[in-house]
Parts: sequence; structure tokens; C-alpha cells
Amino acid sequence: MKFLPFVFSFLFLTQGQWHDATPKEGIFLMSTADPIAICDLDVVTIPFKRAGRLLIIEAQVDALRGNFIFDTGAPYLVLNRTYFRNYKKRKSATAKGVTGESNLIDLVKVDSLKLKNISYAGLNADLVNLGEIENVRGIKVLGLLGLNLFKGFEIEIDVRNSVLKLYKIDEDGNCIKAPPTFECEITQTIGVFDNTIFTECYIGGKKLRFGFDTGAETNALNSRVNKKVLETISITGRRSLSGVGEGNVEILFGRMNDFKIGNNSILGMQTLITNLDGISDVYGTQIDGMLGFDFLNKGVVRVNCKKKTLKLCLFDKFSSE
Repeated sequence: MKFLPFVFSFLFLTQGQWHDATPKEGIFLMSTADPIAICDLDVVTIPFKRAGRLLIIEAQVDALRGNFIFDTGAPYLVLNRTYFRNYKKRKSATAKGVTGESNLIDLVKVDSLKLKNISYAGLNADLVNLGEIENVRGIKVLGLLGLNLFKGFEIEIDVRNSVLKLYKIDEDGNCIKAPPTFECEITQTIGVFDNTIFTECYIGGKKLRFGFDTGAETNALNSRVNKKVLETISITGRRSLSGVGEGNVEILFGRMNDFKIGNNSILGMQTLITNLDGISDVYGTQIDGMLGFDFLNKGVVRVNCKKKTLKLCLFDKFSSE
């Protein structure tokens, strides 16, 4: 099976954040307010389908409706150049992906985004080539739905039942309508930096910083981490890593045997091992790995960016120690 381990908005689209000031090294940096979600419901239930391990949601940008990838590794809305090429390009930049390729990013503006019972108006979006994803997964992908679209909600992801639930929250992060109460074995503090979620995990007793990326088809580990960390991974083979451009590189593929989040062990998750230093450079902070579909597949995940919490309610209780 060929994995697209990151729908690599995280890997280079974060470099395409825009600003009206002088560009630095060809990249425009921007800090913008989160878009306002217009929604009359306190809870929105959105079914998703799967393409491989990608979570596919139906949404509409202006007059065009189709498949979007639910991708918390993307900072914001990302659109496929194939279908939105005629939009006026407000700015352009070149960014480098983890596979070493250079990718053209254009900034465009759309009038509206509609997602089930939620709508947004006047959104900026990155315009990139998502053809590699379409080719590998054999589906038409209009774009990526990034994290800042969902920060006004507590996010609940249930891959076993293929459903995403969004609970509207107040200024303090409390759900307007409380979600059902059921036991979550793992509650973890997260950080949110440039519309990307980070949390601390442990492998081989070493503290590591992981990003949380629902657009990653498997977990990833930086090949530059401590040797004791790498020694805990059972290597099972090599795979081709494809980015959101046209480049690819061979990487190691293995299984995590000593992964802990909080005081809880989660054993046997698959992971890729590759150099993630380029991502660290983008954010100005060390990134040791990414939690992707293998993590999501362990249980119902709840994320509240306002309260800075991530909860995992395990499907199989024996998965945690």
C-alpha cells in the first residue's frame, strides 16, 4: 500500500502564510484572525468517507461542490489548483516540501465555504497542486479543510463510525451543548502554534514533541531523534513518501513498540521515519514526529483548542497501560 503520510499542508503550506509586508526569503508570513463560522446549531454531525486513510468530507467552495480532506495539519483552507486555477492570484510564493521539491503557492480569496450546516464568508486560501493525492487515491480532491476552520468548536473524531462531530464552544472553550459523557482514558495538554496542534509524547523514555495531523495516513518520526528512540522501532520496510508537489523520497517504515502519551502506553502503531528538520525550520521549533491515522484509529479523539486539551477514548481498553 502506498501511503501519503502527510497531506503535506503541514509540511510546506504553513510556509505559505501571507502578509502584506516585505517577503522574507520568498515567503509571505501572516497572522490573521480565525474565520467566523456561521452556524445555527450547537452540534453539527458530519459523516465522512475514507480514501485509503484520508478522511473525506463533502463541502462547497463558491459554486463548486466535492471532496475535501479533513486535515488538522493544514493551518487553513487549501484549494487544488486544478479546479480553482482561474481565481485571481493575490500573491505567490515558493515553498519547499519534506521530499525536497519546490512548490508554487498562490494566495486566492473565495466568497464562501459551506460545510454541512456551517458556512464561512470571504476566506483566504492557498492554491496548490494536489494531483499526487488524486493519482494515488483515485478520487477528485478539491482541497484541504485546515485547523483554523474548526477552532470555534470542540472537535470529536470517530474513525470507527466514520463521523466528525463539532460542538460549538463559548469564549472559555465550554461546549454550548455538552457532548455525551463517556470515559476518556487519555487527557493530554496541547499547544496551538500557527494553527497547528502540538503535544508531548514519550518514546524510549525520551520526551518528544509531536504534531497532530488528521491528514497524515500514518504516524511519522524524525530520523534525527535520539538513537535510543530509534532503537525502540521495529523496522518493517521502505516506502515512497509523496508530498503535495511532485517529489518523493524513500523512507523507513516501522512499528512503535514503546510509545507513551501522558502515563499511557499505546503499542504497535505504524510509523514512518524520515527527516523532519525542514518542518522544524519553518516553525522555529523542534518537531520530533506526527500523530496521524494510526493514532486516530485507537479511539474517539476530542480536541478543544481553546482549552488546549486532547482526549482519547480508546476503542480497545487493553491498548493503554
